[in-house]
Amino acid sequence: MRQRQQQQGITAIGFLIIAALVGLVAYGALRLFPLYMTQLTIRDLMANLKSENDGNGANPGRLMAAIGKRLDVNGVDFPKRQDFVVTKTDDGFLVEVDYEDRVPFIANISLVASFNNSVEIQK
Repeated sequence: MRQRQQQQGITAIGFLIIAALVGLVAYGALRLFPLYMTQLTIRDLMANLKSENDGNGANPGRLMAAIGKRLDVNGVDFPKRQDFVVTKTDDGFLVEVDYEDRVPFIANISLVASFNNSVEIQK
């Protein structure tokens, strides 16, 4: 008697399903890419703010003005300057920005990314 050979490989339907799933994930990554690039810009802004104002007698007005200028120079539309919060601490000031950004994905489904950045600036 002859034994049947086992089938190997993937079927066309299986391949289409896998390709569709990979395509959806790739599309989502492409839609989220600008959000994460803005997040990297905000993180860089906060690091530069700390390095330039740490120990230089910073005050809230000067910090907010510097944040506004950097947002304009870098072309960041969201978060806005008003989303940054400067809080007085024992040693100086805490600059925080906590925001959510969303992008449309498919039909009425959106992707949401939440970010929180903070830096403490010494007087």
